[in-house]
Amino acid sequence: MSEHAVSTHERRTRQARRAVISSCVGTSVEWYEYFIYGTAAALYFGPLYFPSHDPVVARLIAFASFGVAFLARPLGALLFGHLGDRVGRKSTMIFTLLLMGLATGAIGLVPTYAEIGMLAPITLVSLRLLQGLAVGGEWGGAMLVAIENAPRHKVRLFGAAPQMGSGIGLLMATGAMALVGLLPHDARVAWGWRVPFIVGFVLVIIGLVIRLGVEESEDFARVKAQGRRVKVPIADVLRNAKLPTLVSILMQASFCVLFYMVATYFVSYATYQLKLPQSTTFTLVMIASVVDLVAFPIVCSLGDSLGAPKVFLFGSIFAILAGVPFYLIVNTAVPVYLAIALSVTMVCGQVTTYGMLGTMSAELYPAEYRYTGVAVSGAIASILFSAPTPFVAEWLMHSTGSWHYLAGMISTAGVIATIGCLGYLKLRHRVTPVGYVGTRDAGRDAHDHDHERGAHDHDYAADAAANASRPAL
Repeated sequence: MSEHAVSTHERRTRQARRAVISSCVGTSVEWYEYFIYGTAAALYFGPLYFPSHDPVVARLIAFASFGVAFLARPLGALLFGHLGDRVGRKSTMIFTLLLMGLATGAIGLVPTYAEIGMLAPITLVSLRLLQGLAVGGEWGGAMLVAIENAPRHKVRLFGAAPQMGSGIGLLMATGAMALVGLLPHDARVAWGWRVPFIVGFVLVIIGLVIRLGVEESEDFARVKAQGRRVKVPIADVLRNAKLPTLVSILMQASFCVLFYMVATYFVSYATYQLKLPQSTTFTLVMIASVVDLVAFPIVCSLGDSLGAPKVFLFGSIFAILAGVPFYLIVNTAVPVYLAIALSVTMVCGQVTTYGMLGTMSAELYPAEYRYTGVAVSGAIASILFSAPTPFVAEWLMHSTGSWHYLAGMISTAGVIATIGCLGYLKLRHRVTPVGYVGTRDAGRDAHDHDHERGAHDHDYAADAAANASRPAL
């Protein structure tokens, strides 16, 4: 191997490592700040900002305020997707992190309804909308920075980094709220719940320092150097990638519903239906989060070796079958059984699908408008599947008193995701290389052949020509 080749390999390795760390740390900070709102909505925001004579109604309104962030995510996806495809992944990710940190810290400073009346819920919801705007652009950018700098044979593993950020963020948020739960009730309600939000000011500084040290992804740098940037990325998505976008949206149903049933609604279910102490509930979610994090790199490595669609289908089919058994175990209210049920469900139903989704979705779009395509499909899926989940679950339990409907939500989402994955398999001929040597996940033999010959000579100009000549779907 020549000296130049060695130098290039070392540079790419360093850049890949920085990209993975940046994606993981940045998304961890953002999701921490995003998730603490969900927990606070379940436990504190109802009486403080949305007072009602019926505590269930107050919680429903609080959960609705949690969901409004999802309405802002498509706007964030359009705005930051455009910037990511036009200006660059790195600059866009820095701005989304800054926006999230400022909005989260400000939430911790908002006076209550008793202090400033209607201005309190209006301010709270406005800041929640800014959080949604930031998340709308964050996930797609973090995913692309990680996988567009990945070596071909590890692209699924590198794609685990931003996905792990959600688990780390959930663990941090749950841990912070668990510490708040140790305070006396009056202290929790008066000021304790505010502390995790105000900490957001500090965390965003840490995330920014790390992200500033990352270079632009090679795929975008290549697009820019070759003059292939498109003027209006969303127009190209709508013109050339309608079917891939639909497929990407459908694939996200399972992990969206499953994750928010465990991460957000379970806190309410365990507290008000199972009558478990808050400290126990938070501990259970934290245990599941730790198991989730350990499983991510293992499962994503399987995606590289076995193929992402196989791993994804295992997860979506698991979700179809797991709804009823999950709640039968949960309703025992035995903490050990609950910890096992939450952990197994998160790993088998969520990690397997969420861990594969980022790279599978990115492969459906060429680099010229990949940021916009991934971000917009993710934002739409969040509105359809993530946003309604805690609200609908709370409403169903209040209206029917039956957990069977909650199990049905999980199973239905699994069916939708399975249909989406089958659609992905039908579109495999459209898969676009991702990373500095590309990845098609088209079979182990082809992968091994390319790996043996180095695969660094991938013809990106041919890819660009192929993308331009593709029929619109």
